[in-house]
Amino acid sequence: MQKDEIIKGICEELVKDDLIVGFRYDHFEQSEAVEPPFAVYRRVAPDNFSADGIVYHRGDNVDFEIYASDPDEMINIMAAAEEAMTDAGLYFAIAADTAYIESEDFYETLYEL
Repeated sequence: MQKDEIIKGICEELVKDDLIVGFRYDHFEQSEAVEPPFAVYRRVAPDNFSADGIVYHRGDNVDFEIYASDPDEMINIMAAAEEAMTDAGLYFAIAADTAYIESEDFYETLYEL
């Protein structure tokens, strides 16, 4: 199973557990925008393993972003997401500290998988 499919399943569980209100691949359209907490994920440039002009293993890289209005809410969502990614056997890294986006008035955490 591809990482993006696994992350989609994790997002579905986060919605089911009422931790986020929705998720989309890459972005929400303006007409379907939701208030935080929500998530987006996208496939990013693959990190292929190759030699002699042949790709032996295609990297399957995904960015997974979580947005929340409240820092405590973010901590709870992160804990659930990280547990689910660990249970799924995914290696993940937080790309940077959770950031407050002043213009949007919410927090963002970016995972790289």
